[in-house]
Amino acid sequence: MAEKSERLTLWYEETDGSDFPIVGKKNANLGEMIKTGIRTSPGFSITIGANEKFIVETGIKEKISKYLEELGEVSYETTKKASAFAMSLIEAAVMPAEIEKDILVNYKKLCDLSSTDNIPVAVRSSGAISMPGQMETYLNIRGDKDLIEYVKKCWASAYNVEAIMYRANKGVGFLFNIGVGIPKMVNSRVSGIIFTLNTLNGDPSKISLDASYGLGEAVVSGLVTPDSFLVDKVTLDIAKTTLGSKETQCVYREGCSDIVQVEVPKEKQEKLCVSLDEVKELCRLGRVIEDYYGKHYDIEFGIDGDLPFPENVIILQVRPESIWNKKEVTARTEKKKDPMERILSQLLTGVKIK
Repeated sequence: MAEKSERLTLWYEETDGSDFPIVGKKNANLGEMIKTGIRTSPGFSITIGANEKFIVETGIKEKISKYLEELGEVSYETTKKASAFAMSLIEAAVMPAEIEKDILVNYKKLCDLSSTDNIPVAVRSSGAISMPGQMETYLNIRGDKDLIEYVKKCWASAYNVEAIMYRANKGVGFLFNIGVGIPKMVNSRVSGIIFTLNTLNGDPSKISLDASYGLGEAVVSGLVTPDSFLVDKVTLDIAKTTLGSKETQCVYREGCSDIVQVEVPKEKQEKLCVSLDEVKELCRLGRVIEDYYGKHYDIEFGIDGDLPFPENVIILQVRPESIWNKKEVTARTEKKKDPMERILSQLLTGVKIK
């Protein structure tokens, strides 16, 4: 079998966290989770190398490079033009047969494992550098034709204006290849987000959890006011519960690649969408993930309506929490920056140096 770096696709269980240059961080994290025994949805990664092969063999890379040379001074307006040019090229291109075949062979394997034809999957962007919220994820994609089209859309999303400008601010060039994750969709009765700290004040002794009915898009996009929980990280006792309004949920559109918003019945709005056992199990998994990585994490989950507890509690995506981790690093760095200044400060304020 070819080396990982030469493969076009890799199953999650074939990868671990060190493979992020090959499959992107989200995909690599899922591979790492499987190795630690965390429940995840089965699936595979389309490698960053597959994206590179696609843009080279279709001539897109050469066309974009030439276009950029002729574009002139970089500005917001020229960035918008370059974005539209690159995205239209990628979405319109015919995928090379070797890449398409590799993707569809693995999709067929996923269907066979699930004993379901045209199994619904997510198509999730996965960059080798962290770019929270800059690229697209598509949910409930079914069938060979739609899968290939949405993989191209996912690749193209690396060239939306926000993603280009985000990279530019980080000193990363215009051309940028990403991995794509293809996990089986969870039949989510409930979805949500776990942060392994209190997001309001950075308190590391607590876990924050938001949950609402249906697919996670409603919570992630801010479409609903979810049920919220603040949980003690040590005892897993619930310190605070806030009932959300949860008026809307995102669900599969039957028989096709799409999701739709539907109203949540009034009686369901007026009660918590998760059981206390499910909250504790989610927070236990969050604690395991944080302990494993040694930093605060942002975790997306689904609770599968077809499975019994606790098998129904499934981790969909994990990534380092992006605000308080940085503040802690900054604080530690500042403390180490100038020890003499710290000693002088202590002397001036009358603190004894032992």
